[in-house]
Order: sequence, then C-alpha cells, then structure tokens
Amino acid sequence: MTTPSRSQARQRVPQPGLREHLASLAWAIVLGAVSGLACVAVRLLYRLLQWIFLQDTRLLPQAAAALSPGRRLLTPLLGALAATAVLWAVRRWSRATPFREYVEAVRFDHGHIPFASTLWRTLSSAFSVATGAAIGREGSMIQCATAVTSRLGEWSRERLGTRTLPLSLQVACGAAAAVAAAYHAPLAGIFFATEIVLGAWTLSALPSLLLASSAGWLASGIFMGYGPVFPTKHLSFADPHLLWAVPLALAVGLLSPAYQGLLRSLCFTRRWPLPLAWSGLLVGALSLLRPEIWGNADVALQHVLSGSFGLASIAALLALRLLATAFCVGTGTVGGVFTPTVFAGAALGLLAGKLLAVPDPVLFALVGMSALLAAVTHAPVMAALMAVELTGQWNLLPVLLPLNLAACWIARSRSRHSLYAIATPAPLEPVAVS
Repeated sequence: MTTPSRSQARQRVPQPGLREHLASLAWAIVLGAVSGLACVAVRLLYRLLQWIFLQDTRLLPQAAAALSPGRRLLTPLLGALAATAVLWAVRRWSRATPFREYVEAVRFDHGHIPFASTLWRTLSSAFSVATGAAIGREGSMIQCATAVTSRLGEWSRERLGTRTLPLSLQVACGAAAAVAAAYHAPLAGIFFATEIVLGAWTLSALPSLLLASSAGWLASGIFMGYGPVFPTKHLSFADPHLLWAVPLALAVGLLSPAYQGLLRSLCFTRRWPLPLAWSGLLVGALSLLRPEIWGNADVALQHVLSGSFGLASIAALLALRLLATAFCVGTGTVGGVFTPTVFAGAALGLLAGKLLAVPDPVLFALVGMSALLAAVTHAPVMAALMAVELTGQWNLLPVLLPLNLAACWIARSRSRHSLYAIATPAPLEPVAVS
C-alpha cells in the first residue's frame, strides 16, 4: 500500500467555502451584539445595587460627596462584607468549576471559561463596585461578557455545528465587543483582542474582530449612548513644548514595572481575616479626605482632563487613589485596574505638564495616559486608539503611536510581564486562530 504524499493529504482537507466564511462573519456579529448587551446587563446590575445602598445613581464620587461622613465611611465596608458573603457562599456550597480569566482561557484552555464561577464573581464585584471600591468596574463587565460568549460558542458548536470559528477566536470577539461597549471604543476593542487576548496579529481574525467589536458598540450604545466617554477640548500637537513628551513617555516606560509592582505589593493582606472588609474600610476612610477615591476614577479622570486640578491637589489625589487601588487589589476585591491605570497615567502626565509650565498641560495628561497604558499592557496600538477614542482627540494619534512604541519598548526591556500576564510563571504564548 502506498502512502499519500503531503500535497495529496493537504488537498483532501476540506477548506471552508464562501458560505462558511459568510456564516462565520454573521456569527461574529451575533457574538459581538450578545457580548455588548451582557456588558449593559452588568452595568445595570451595578446601578441597581448602587440605588439600593445609596438611593443615588449618579457617578459614585458625586453620590459620595452627598453622603454624611458616617455613611461615606461605612458604605464601602458594607459592600465589601456583602461581596465577601457571596464568595464565602460559593466556596461553601457551590460546585462550580474553578474560575479562569478570559486571557488565560484563550491562551491555555482554547477559550473555555467556566460560566457559573464567573457569574458568582461578577455578583461579588457588583457589591464592591456599587459601594465605592477603588477598583475598575469594566474588568468584571468584560469577564462576564466573555464568559457568556464562551458559553454561546460552545452551545453553537454542539447544536449548530459552527466550527469555522475556533472557540478561542469567538471569545476574543466577545472581548473586543465588551471593550467597545464598556469604553465606547470599537477600534481599541479590536486591538485589545489582538494584542492582549490573542497575543498575535492574525490577518484572518481581523474581519471577525471588526464586526464583533462594531456590533458590541452599536448594541450597547442603544442603552449607554455613543461618543467619547471623556471628551476634552481640542488639543494641538503643533506646540513646540510637545518635544518634552518624548522624555515623558520614556520615563513612564521606566516607571511601569514599579507601577505593576505597587498594584501587587499588598497581596499579603489576603491572609488577614475578612480582607475585603479592610479594603472597604480604607476606601471609606480615604474618601473622607477626597470623595473621588470612590469608584474606578472616572470623575478624577474628568477633572484631570479638564486641567482644573492644581499641582498639589492632583499629586495628593494620585497618591490616595494608588493606595486605595493597591489595597483593593491586594485584598482580592473582584474587579479590574484598566480605568485606574488610565487615570494614573493621565495624572502623571498632568503633573509633568504643570512642572514644566507648558501652556496646555492637558496635552501631557493625554500623553501620560496613553504611554502608561501601552507600557503596562505591552499593547501600544490599543493604548493609542483607546486614548483618542476616550477623548475624541483623533488628531493626536500620529503623535501617540510612536510615543507608545517607545514607552512599550522601555517597559519590555525592564520586564517581560504585562498587566495581563495573569498568574503565569512565564510570558503568555500567542494563540493560533487559523
């Protein structure tokens, strides 16, 4: 018996035709829309719990400023206790599969994300977020949306026989749509999925990611609106002072490993009794000094991008928020650090602009925001697109891209680990999606 040659074996492998490609693109749109709506559902859960605890659905720092000092101190503690109760109940009675982050799931488990454990952690996060924890709310939104996408992808492969799109790519589509929905940033969502989730630029994946991200943005926008989340006045890069942005980006790249180390420096607090309660108490105490400590730093970021803070004020707020966020991360509060990182970068940039006495320090705030995000995520294109989509400053994209590349190069030379290298002893490996 003769053995077929390799070329003959390759010819026998059925290649997907036009109909299958169109079906996979249509499925990417479905995944994106579902992921975007899942983000909306989690956001509404946050708002419901916030109303239950505070009887106020405004931005959290605004709600905190309207509270009496006693309620401002104790509300984050009550939310932390409720979040602890959820996690304790899960450990005590639930038989859910152990939790897995979406980046880990795509890189190491072909995109399989346990749904029940993610749902319980989302509920725990909702109690923390709704009561002012200094943690990013979007992290749990994206995690929940990708878990829904993973479950839907597994169902479709079993019931509908849709195998053109690998499950890992379907989850990446869900992540792209979730980022687009959470930040009103569809282009940044595409490169978030490419640079961070998949870890590789794959041309064949781009059409699916583009359609999914756009669908998530459009679906969520019906409920959450469209347009920049943090619109700023028009900024020009014709200012000669912008040359100082180059050493600023390099300095941010040098500082980024220290920033990541700070976020992880208080993990020993997880061994304390009721660790989440301690972080809630700290957030409540610090909010007596500045109500902007509450929440994911959205109001603080608005103030920074308006340039309304003085030098001492922004330095104090940055120090207090870094402490509060590091403590929340250390104690194990469920959430993300994406938006707090955006604020930290913008605050550093504004401080640099004011120290250099440039005419428009807000320009440096935007540079700092983009450069720090690029340095800690090792995703320079995503960070530049995120900065311009969040603020509407598209004219700055040609400036931010090379600055981000420089900051990312410096950060990589100092540490191979990014903010999304989750609990892994070595750098995450890219995923093949073809």
